[in-house]
Amino acid sequence: MTTKLILIFLLISTSICAQIDCGKYPDKYVPTDLEDALNYLDCKWSKSDKDGFKNKPENDAVIELHFGTGMGIRNSWGLWKGDSGIAKYFRNLGINHPDDMSGIILTSFHRYLNKIDIKLDEQIKYYKDYWEKSKQAEIERKRNEFNEFSINDTVDFQYNFEYVSKEQENKEFDDSCIAKGLVVGKDTVDLKVQVRLLESCDEKGIIISKGDIYIQEGTEWILKEKDKIEIMKIGETKWTNYDIWETTE
Repeated sequence: MTTKLILIFLLISTSICAQIDCGKYPDKYVPTDLEDALNYLDCKWSKSDKDGFKNKPENDAVIELHFGTGMGIRNSWGLWKGDSGIAKYFRNLGINHPDDMSGIILTSFHRYLNKIDIKLDEQIKYYKDYWEKSKQAEIERKRNEFNEFSINDTVDFQYNFEYVSKEQENKEFDDSCIAKGLVVGKDTVDLKVQVRLLESCDEKGIIISKGDIYIQEGTEWILKEKDKIEIMKIGETKWTNYDIWETTE
């Protein structure tokens, strides 16, 4: 009899110790890692919400919450800013996109509620493989576009950046501001074209690039110049990104 009582006591004690301390989770709490996130959701969701989520097929359940609960997680847990504990946790695992982070959280919570292995390594691999395939597809797309350019092609400028003047902007919107160049060189490694500007509707030229300039000092990158603009004038020849031009044939 004494032995049975001891065993019952041990089982009850173990069950109590395994329970989540929900008192440590205020409403605006931001989890520090995935385990903390699952415990938080377990504490904050009602039983009916958890049962409804748990009893749906995993893929359906996660997709349904992507734009509602998922958006709330991405915004309130600092996944877009990337400065919260759980955002840094995911970045250390190689998961960088907030949509992927919230997807893993919701998928893991569904498996957690169903008491099955969350298979975190498998989920991480899925998203890494996805982005690697997307990266390779994007590289292939750009290379195919680049290959449309040939030496001695006449190309039209696309005005991807700002205009050198209000007059140029107005003319471009009226399709009366045509800037043309001649391809005189190709860089097949960096996918750049060397172009000589043949004509422009403004004597000031065209803006062929705009961006921040950084310099490295030790291990840090320091902003040297913000929104640096590079202008190309008629008769000048410069290397540029291929995608600011369009072939005319």
